[in-house]
Amino acid sequence: MPPTSTDAPPSEFAPGVACLGSRPLRRGRAGIPAVACLAAVLLGGACGGDDPADVPEDDPCTAAQVSYPTIGSQDGTRYVRDPEAVREGGSYYVFSTNDGIPIRRSSDLIHWTTLGRVFPNQLPSWAAGTIPGVQAPWAPAVAWFNGRYHLYYSLSTFGSPRSAIGLSTSPTLNPDSPDYAWTDRGKVLESFANSNYNAIDPAVIEDAEGGLWLAWGSWWDGIKMRALDRQTGLLSTANSQLYSLARRPVEQAIEGAYLIRRGQFYYLFASFDLCCQGVQSTYNVRVGRSTSVTGPYLDRDGVSLLSGGGTMVLAGYGRVRGPGHGSVLALGNEYLLVHHYYDNLDQGNAHLQVRPLVWDDAGWPVAGEPYDGTPPGPPPPGASLTGRWGYWAADEYPRAVELQAGGAARACDRTGIWSYVSPTLTIEWPAAAGTGARTDRSTLSASAGWLAGRTSDGRIIRGYRLP
Repeated sequence: MPPTSTDAPPSEFAPGVACLGSRPLRRGRAGIPAVACLAAVLLGGACGGDDPADVPEDDPCTAAQVSYPTIGSQDGTRYVRDPEAVREGGSYYVFSTNDGIPIRRSSDLIHWTTLGRVFPNQLPSWAAGTIPGVQAPWAPAVAWFNGRYHLYYSLSTFGSPRSAIGLSTSPTLNPDSPDYAWTDRGKVLESFANSNYNAIDPAVIEDAEGGLWLAWGSWWDGIKMRALDRQTGLLSTANSQLYSLARRPVEQAIEGAYLIRRGQFYYLFASFDLCCQGVQSTYNVRVGRSTSVTGPYLDRDGVSLLSGGGTMVLAGYGRVRGPGHGSVLALGNEYLLVHHYYDNLDQGNAHLQVRPLVWDDAGWPVAGEPYDGTPPGPPPPGASLTGRWGYWAADEYPRAVELQAGGAARACDRTGIWSYVSPTLTIEWPAAAGTGARTDRSTLSASAGWLAGRTSDGRIIRGYRLP
């Protein structure tokens, strides 16, 4: 959790000057939300919205504007923050911040039922004596090894580095099983006022050789890592080296790490900027990768995450504000980003979303649209892509783009050429007034109902089929 900040970064929902052009993104103030916005929320409304009133009147694409897609949360998941998703048998489980770590279960990743919590008494017995003022556990991480599930959790107070990470274990996640029982194993590590890291937001990964690692960190000097002992689940005594994985030397605002191994790379996901401020939240998800679990992690431009690098995976747009602090659920060769966001149409309350990750040819992920039960993957051979699409890059409002049967992609201010080689849709856009030529490459959903990808200059592209 952040101590302070004075600068909020770009987000996907900022508008553009021209249909396919770019402009400097809006930057917001961190800290207390604007008085007008706060008043609207307190009166039961929303703030921010999708009002395109600040698009210039001479914008040639104003008439082509369309709405953002209708995006909702998974059912039964209001007030979910910092979700950790795990699959056991035919069920999916989500563990999240506060209330003794609430547990939710689903059979389809859409409809969720609350089952109870890890700590019936809100906190483990040792918490209050170790972290003064602690109210509830935060940001759990769950890993299976040595015959049981290991749940790591955070204990802290907002904005303080006096924190600790604890451990609780259970043979199963299914509360209907006679073996179900959470046993607290106590403290794993802690941080103090003079520490250069904050011991919250744990994440666990197993490397290619079977070694176990614990990453953690929030603000201060960023994301750290230590080796774990497989037998105890505690820090390894054989390897006490502290590794630094990511930091933001100027902004500081980085937390919520999550690591996966895909192919030859380890991917480090992290949340940049501000959480916990309703619709004023500026959280966004970034990623870097490395061939070694301990780093160095670089983004797609080759910038080290230790120097503030990080490739955008998901940022706010439409009703989705401050998406972040998620986990990645691996389902065979497919990956789902499970995260929270602050709903601009629900007074800024936190909700759960599950989104497929789509990967470009170089192996970099972008979060797609929320999971609706359609299996991840490209559309079937022969699926039609022609017709009208709501389409936008990271600094634009959605505009209508028509993909025509002859290969033309008609936008409001230019006509490009589109082609499709599964799973990639490519659109070559020529230069137009005030903007240069660019190439957009996107991956389509299995239903051919949405697309996500990047422009040739690295911005995220989104699109959805219009009626």
